[in-house]
Amino acid sequence: MSVEPLVIKRAMQAFRKGDYATAKMFYQKAAKQYGAHLFKANLYLCDKYAGSGSKQLTAMPESMTGQADQAQRQLQETQQLLEHYYQRCQELEYQRLER
Repeated sequence: MSVEPLVIKRAMQAFRKGDYATAKMFYQKAAKQYGAHLFKANLYLCDKYAGSGSKQLTAMPESMTGQADQAQRQLQETQQLLEHYYQRCQELEYQRLER
């Protein structure tokens, strides 16, 4: 196991224990290594919980809400395409069997 996944594991452990400052430090290291966009939500939650002392997320930032909506639309579109291609495959299979 490389050293970097341990950083993420340590961040998760610190977060679960309620040590949000330590978790944030590890998530920042991971963000530098893998990309800030991957740990944006983690860093937001560390700041949110450290500031409020609560483990309840009251509201997501507008950019995260937009990303969630986009992901939901993409999932629906993918499901529709999957159903379309499945039906088309079945039609072609029946055509092949009729010959």
